[in-house]
Amino acid sequence: MSYANVAFPIAVNQLFTYAVPEHLDSVVRPGVRILASFHEGNQEGVVVERTDETDLSAEKIKNISDCLDDVPTFSPEILELTKWMADYYLTSWGNALFCAVPASIRNQKKQKVCLRSEYTPPIGKVQKEIVALLEAEGDLTPIQIVRRMEISNANLRPKIKALRQKGIVDVITTHKPKATAQYTSVASLILPQDEIKSEIDKLITGDDGYGNKTVNQQKKVPHAASLKHAEILRNLLDEGKPIAIAELTKRFNTSQSLLRSLERRGFIQITKESLVRNPLSAQPVTPTDPITLNPTQSAAYMEIHNQLQSDKQTQPTFLLHGVTGSGKTEVYMQVIAPILQKGKSVIVLVPEISLTPQTASRFIGRFGERVAILHSSLSEGERYDQWHRIQKGDATIVIGPRSAVFAPVKDLGLLIIDEEHSDSYKSDTNPRYHAREVARKRTHLANCALVLGSATPSLESYYNSHNGSYQLLSMPTRVLDRKMPNVYIVDMRKELEAGNRTIFSIQLREAITQRLEKQQQIILFLNRRGYSTYVFCRTCGYVERCTNCSISLTYHLQKKKLICHHCGHSRDTHPSCPDCSSTAIDYFGRKGFGTESVEQEIIKAFPTAKVQRFDADTTTRKDAHQQILTAFQNQEIDILIGTQMVSKGLDFPNVTLVGVIVADTALNLPDFRAGEQTFSLLTQVAGRSGRAEEEGEVIIQTYMPEHYCILAAQNHDYINFYEQEIESRRSLQYPPFSHVATLLIRGKDEKEVIEAAHTVHNHLKIWKKEKFPEVDILGPAPAPLSKIEGKFRWNFLLRCKKVEKICGLFQLLTDDLPPQIRATAIEFVIDIDPTNTL
Repeated sequence: MSYANVAFPIAVNQLFTYAVPEHLDSVVRPGVRILASFHEGNQEGVVVERTDETDLSAEKIKNISDCLDDVPTFSPEILELTKWMADYYLTSWGNALFCAVPASIRNQKKQKVCLRSEYTPPIGKVQKEIVALLEAEGDLTPIQIVRRMEISNANLRPKIKALRQKGIVDVITTHKPKATAQYTSVASLILPQDEIKSEIDKLITGDDGYGNKTVNQQKKVPHAASLKHAEILRNLLDEGKPIAIAELTKRFNTSQSLLRSLERRGFIQITKESLVRNPLSAQPVTPTDPITLNPTQSAAYMEIHNQLQSDKQTQPTFLLHGVTGSGKTEVYMQVIAPILQKGKSVIVLVPEISLTPQTASRFIGRFGERVAILHSSLSEGERYDQWHRIQKGDATIVIGPRSAVFAPVKDLGLLIIDEEHSDSYKSDTNPRYHAREVARKRTHLANCALVLGSATPSLESYYNSHNGSYQLLSMPTRVLDRKMPNVYIVDMRKELEAGNRTIFSIQLREAITQRLEKQQQIILFLNRRGYSTYVFCRTCGYVERCTNCSISLTYHLQKKKLICHHCGHSRDTHPSCPDCSSTAIDYFGRKGFGTESVEQEIIKAFPTAKVQRFDADTTTRKDAHQQILTAFQNQEIDILIGTQMVSKGLDFPNVTLVGVIVADTALNLPDFRAGEQTFSLLTQVAGRSGRAEEEGEVIIQTYMPEHYCILAAQNHDYINFYEQEIESRRSLQYPPFSHVATLLIRGKDEKEVIEAAHTVHNHLKIWKKEKFPEVDILGPAPAPLSKIEGKFRWNFLLRCKKVEKICGLFQLLTDDLPPQIRATAIEFVIDIDPTNTL
């Protein structure tokens, strides 16, 4: 008997052994997805290894039910990569594997609850209600029952389990693909080119070669049908590839019957061909050729190129530190070309979904149909097709945000991370991986180079370039010797003293007016969405707060709702204060405002300007990112107002003014990365200005004009910022001088959370003393955001030079969780190398 070890997407990092039935023996191999009985039903899992031996007794081993793949979904490289992820980020191998493929590639599990033909009526009230509902409506899914009975899923599950045990209901589970291939009819030529050309001539001259005259005898001209036949054949000949029937009928304003007649006469064949749903089909692409590099670009290119051509056993990691507008993307593309000529593949990561179409257009313009994109805003069908194009080797360049690091490319030759400093490369859900670290591991497994590019490298990366771990390449000037924008700092405290109580300084208002008169474009940046982030009563000071979280609610003018940006809770506003009944409710002012209020104020101040917001609220629809950016590119928008979406990688030559409404929103957060994130955001958004012939200008409004982060951003001086920030990190032994990890303990009962935090602390101290004395344990303490989604939160922060020590300490905790905590509904969230500690 042969066996397979299977990983399931569950919390516990454990493999499960199944027997492989004889009829599946040839297809069940490492990397395939299977169905197997698990927790009272068939579950989708992944085979990670085959074995001929097991310590389990035969009666305990179940058979694999079915194999879902002909070709393994997961390559040996991805299996090894996800195994490393599971160990490093303390998640399960199954969770790591399922995070490595889009949901559209996986199966969708559907359950239905149905009554048995004969049963004894239940006794319990809720069970009776469930049975009555099923009698009245027939089979229902658990979600339908939850909605109709208005109970929680957690309360429904034990009731359904009890009904099953009593033989009253069955739960039928089916597994179906979320997406499948789409097919279309295509026409292709059968005869050789010379014969087709001859047939076209005959159709035009009126002799079809079969003794039939295709000429209208009265007018002595070819019949219309013959000319259509000739046009279609000519088009197929010129294209040199099959063309969809729907496209041909539309192109020549004809019917399918005309095409069928060509098929009957042996000119063409009509077959089914898989249709690739192309997410960029509607986007215009301008073909480009490689441009002559300037000296700094050329030096960076040659260094990377020469290293890639060498026979080194291990390929290096490059840090390409280039100012905004220095031409990093052109260097990427020229480095990629020889990699493709060798038959290898390339992955390019970008930090935001909004950047994917713009970056993809530039790469498609250079490399054509070899480019695929992967991101969560694609439809299920588009993701399915793009993923399979990559897996088959039809696409050899993959562009996308962090999840594209797992793209199933064949023979990876280079991996590029643009804007490598961005915290969007860190996942905030399980598994909490950082794409940069995963990329380092993947390039190590594939023995290929990694290129990290940024105008504001993360402190860890720049530090690594100084200690020899990375190779530093500098591009300190913009292309074509264009100047960096002039940056002006406005002290908003002085604006208040002068009587200006609006959100725009006099200098910014005048600069906007000048740019509009010159028909130039403007970007306004504020890293807070909504209308007002702080709605309060001016009489008694009451603040509108979320009932689930320890934060104030944000007022959204367009929806006329108060919304919590952490749990999504929303409600209508109060017409008067709930505490004192005063109607003096302040929805706006310096207590807190967002992009929506900036938009309203801009419309009031500049009523003729074309204004557009670009944030999470305006980009919920499919393709909304691209539609807004295309309109801005076409100068259909004068002023673009946005959050951090506008700060990264966008290139619009007509933008000559960037205004930062409030520069210091994050500076006072209790997070050791607050200064670094502020400097990066300011520098990046400033870099959107003056990227063409016209010089750019940046106006930064702040209440902390003397802060070194803001002064360094004003001077485009990364080195000065780095030197001050690195000394602060060194004195506190924060990264890059150590690794840190957070342990978040949360639950709905505050007393239970506090008790659990102190119990965990006692155990951690014992294990630290016995096994891990190098690990510093800070906490427990209430988290800065002490309550989110109705759950109270307490934090630990662990610090050590060796991340393995932190992982080892946490592993002891997960393996030996105190029994008094296991009995509660307390949740534990472990985050290795977090990008924020809030």
